[in-house]
Amino acid sequence: MQRALPVIVFALVLISARIIGALNPESFGNLQPFGALFFCGMALFGSRGVILAAATWVISYPITSIIQGYPVGMEVIVPAIGFTAMVGLAKLFRKSSPLKTFAGSLLGALIFYLITNTLSWAFEPLYAPKSLATLGQALWTGLPGYVPTWLFFRNALIAQALFSGIFVAATRTISFSSSKKTAQALS
Repeated sequence: MQRALPVIVFALVLISARIIGALNPESFGNLQPFGALFFCGMALFGSRGVILAAATWVISYPITSIIQGYPVGMEVIVPAIGFTAMVGLAKLFRKSSPLKTFAGSLLGALIFYLITNTLSWAFEPLYAPKSLATLGQALWTGLPGYVPTWLFFRNALIAQALFSGIFVAATRTISFSSSKKTAQALS
């Protein structure tokens, strides 16, 4: 139980971040660590690094959808496809330098945004007729009555930069610290 406690606490923090974002979409919409966690989890630790991100996102998705007034159903596929693309991109950054991993993570946020908003445009009947103009609307303003999609993209980039920086720096610090201890033990 003692070894699981940090993982449980971290999962609760992630779920709380999603709920806070759902309750305050104008201020905190999409300002959460999930994109960075999916990307950095894969880039830094491989498939096992994605498990916590996926589990906490799946648990929190229905809660946040209900808070925001969205239906809970097949809509889950759109962000799941976005996160899958982000994880696929992250595979290309395995064993990369911290700077390349950080830059790849920002690229991942852009790809996630383009995929999810394009799929929303494709499947949402309110984006009619399907045209470059309504695609532009989906990518910039979104549907009337909702928080503009550019705001979600801005927050996603801020969160991706902040949390990716933290994850990369923490991993590098832990790696450096353990290498130093190993070198000291050998001398």
